Order: sequence, then structure tokens, then C-alpha cells
Amino acid sequence: MSDKGLFVRGSTGLVREAGFVDAVSVNVANMSVGAALGTVGFTLAALPTVSGVNLIAASLIAFTLSIPQIITYTTLTRHIPRTGGDYVWLTRAFGPKLAWLVFGLALGFVIESLVYYSLIAIAGVDQLSLVLPLLGINVSINPMESIILSIVLFAIIVAVNIMGTKYGIRLMTGLTVFSILSLVLSFLVLFLTPRAKIIEAVSGLLPNGYTYSKVASQYTGPYFALGPTIMMLPFFAIYIYPWLNAGPAIASEIKTKRAINWNLPTSAVLSMIMVTLGFAAMYYSMGFKFSTMAMTNGYINFWSAAMVASGNAALAWIIGVGSVLWYLAVLAYGAIVIVRYLFALSFDRLLPEFFSYVSPRLKSPVYAHLFDLAITAILIAAAEALYNTFSSLYGAVVEALIYFALVGAAAAIAAILNRIKLSKGVRVTLAVASILMVGVMGYISYQFLEYPSIWGGNWLAYGVEIAAVLVGVAIYFVAKHINSRKGLDISLIFMEIPPE
Repeated sequence: MSDKGLFVRGSTGLVREAGFVDAVSVNVANMSVGAALGTVGFTLAALPTVSGVNLIAASLIAFTLSIPQIITYTTLTRHIPRTGGDYVWLTRAFGPKLAWLVFGLALGFVIESLVYYSLIAIAGVDQLSLVLPLLGINVSINPMESIILSIVLFAIIVAVNIMGTKYGIRLMTGLTVFSILSLVLSFLVLFLTPRAKIIEAVSGLLPNGYTYSKVASQYTGPYFALGPTIMMLPFFAIYIYPWLNAGPAIASEIKTKRAINWNLPTSAVLSMIMVTLGFAAMYYSMGFKFSTMAMTNGYINFWSAAMVASGNAALAWIIGVGSVLWYLAVLAYGAIVIVRYLFALSFDRLLPEFFSYVSPRLKSPVYAHLFDLAITAILIAAAEALYNTFSSLYGAVVEALIYFALVGAAAAIAAILNRIKLSKGVRVTLAVASILMVGVMGYISYQFLEYPSIWGGNWLAYGVEIAAVLVGVAIYFVAKHINSRKGLDISLIFMEIPPE
């Protein structure tokens, strides 16, 4: 059977719009550095103890553990650059016999991603409500207004992407670049401003009756302890280091081989440097003890500290706006990437064909974008109405970690069985890296499940993901039945690499 008969059509219809900077930007946005710096205090507050928790060390450990995944994803992206990225690798490695299970987990991963965008949208509004008073705009945002504003922000981003993929990519790149510049400016403020001046400035953010010394004195214990520091690994899994799937998901739309080959390593290292420097800047400028306790008690975050420390209205505005744009950059990446997964599932005839419809005029998958918006809006409303906090959605990340572990297993199968034509050295490297990747994902999943009160283990987060996987399995068998009546055996799809 020809590719044209096997798949929805003979080519995706997507256009190569992304350059190297775009490809790096979509990964950096995916790795949510700015959001992590803004929300880490919520996690510190949930830990049994913050004694010995060193965020610099935690970031470096988490990055080290992500190196096997960086190697795995970079290798597979170089050799199989297709829309949907790891979905294609995963389904083709496991083949027809397990297609029903793999598809269920893939759909669960898609829904988990929408859960994450909901989390980011809510957290972005929370950051906005924190920033505005520091800029002299005293506005309070109630839960209903938070829901509406979160949905409107995402709807605007989706609308831009519907207008054309190139506009969505430009928006995402612009937001990411401005956010990075605001982060660099924050580094300069915190590293170069005299500590005495910073302490005086941030003291104004403390509750009545609290001083810098009083807050710092609340911390007892060492500057580093391995056990408590490793407890922070799930935090980095929520926001940063496993999220290397963005570049691969749009690989067929990246213009050059150089961009395909190097976007992942570049963005991973860049993100590690930025988030680690962020924590280092806080420790350097305000001291380890004060920074830890002030973030834990919700008195400051990285962005609010940099804003007040700047001592300049214009700088404060740039930093404050940049802090909110980090969240919008994540949403802008999401509107691009998750639609590519829906597109790939539809292209394989497992979701309705309209998900892979590309408007001839707009050159964008319109209906997939609208589905993305609808589901994300529902999840935003549910999270805010039921739990009134974005961290209630953290637990859904477990499904993504299981998915990533299976991608690692798929890569190991491909390397060991030589299903991809690789040199011996590359095969061995891929096999070792992918097996290590499975172990890392398994361990962090254990941490999530062992401490549900810390990592958002609740019926909303778990229930959405379990339901998504079960619905995915059901959809697979329905799609198989429908296509068989048309004379198509969709199990054959999982033996073929889709066209570009």
C-alpha cells in the first residue's frame, strides 16, 4: 500500500517556517525557566523541611540526570525528523501489537500537556497579580476573574496561531527573546547592586514586624544536604529538564539540518545556565538563609526581588513585564507544539481527519488549535474552581514521565535491534543513554507517587490522565474498526515512518 493510501495524505502540508533561533526558542519556552523561578516558593512551602535544600545543586543534579534524554532525543531527531517527534519514534518502535496501549499513553501525554498549559495560564495570572502592585497598580484578581483572564490570554495566542504558523512562531520567539532579556537584566541587578541596598529594598516586601534578620534566622541547618535537595527533582521535572520534546515535535518544519541537529543541546544547556544563575543570583544578593525562608513563606520570588532591587521604575517595568511574558511564551510554545501531536495522531488515522486539516489560506491546522483551546479552557476552570491553585495540577506530570520512559525504551529497542541505520558507536551510545533515561524517569515518577501531598497527587490530576489513557485505548479500537470497514488496516501504519 502506498504512503498516500496508508496515511491521510501523501505529505503533511506543513511548511518549513522555523529557523535555528525559532527552534531553540520553542525548546527554551518549553523548559519554562521563568515560571520555575517564579513559583519555586510554592514547592519549598510544601516540603517536610527546607533544611539543606540547595536549589543550585538541585538544578545541576537534575540537569545531569537529563543528559541521557538529551542524547536520546538529539539522536532520534537527527535521524527521524517528523511532525509529532517522539510519538512517531515510540509508536514505530513498539509496532502494531502494542499500538493500542502506546496510542492511549500518547493521548494521555497530549492531555497532560494541556493540563500543564492550564497550570501555566493560572500561574501567569498569579504572577501578574504579584507584579502590578509593585508597579503602582493596585488591582486584586478574584478566582472568577483569574479563570476568565487565563482563558483570554491563551485564546489570544491560539488566535495568532490560527492566522498562520509563521505568526505563531514569530510570536513565540519574540516572547521568549524578550523574556530572556528581562532575565539577563534581573541577573545584572542582583549580581551588581550592593547587598545592603538589595536587603533594604526587599525588606519592604516583608510583612509588618518582620525584618531581614528575623526571616534569615528562621533557617536552621546546612547549606546543602543530598536527601532534601534530591526531593526537589520533581519540581524540575514539572518545569524544565525532561521537556525536550518541542523541537522534535516540529522537526519537519525546521529549515536547516544544523538547526535540527543542535537546537536541543543548545536549549538544554541555555536553560540550565539561566535557571541555575537565577537561584545563584538570589543566594548571592540576599543570602542563602534569607532567600530560602523568604521564598518558602511567600514573601518574595526571584522576579519581585529583582524588581524592587532595581531601584528604577523603567527597569522594574521591563523586569515585571518580562516575568509575565515568560508564562505567555510557554503558552505560545504550547499552542504550536501540542497541535503537532494532534496532527500526527490524526495523520495516522487514529483521530478524526479534521485534526490534520491544514487551511490552504492560513497554512495552519485550524481545528486542532480550536480543540486545544476548548480543552485547556475546561481544565483552567476546573483547577481554579476545585482547588484554587495551579499546583493542584502538578500530579498529572506522572503520565508524562511514564510516556518519556517509554520513549527511552523505544529508543533502546531501535538501537539494539538496529532499526535505524546508525554507526556502531552511535548505536551503543543511544542504547546506553536511552536505558539510563528509563531509569531516571522511573525514579522521578516514584517520587511523585510517594509524596502526593507535595506533588499535587489528587483526583483532578490523576483522574484526568487515567481517563485520557482509557479514552485513547477506546479510540484506537474504534478507529481500527472504522478503517477496517474502509479496507484499511491501521496496524500497518506503525510499521512505516510517515511522510514529511
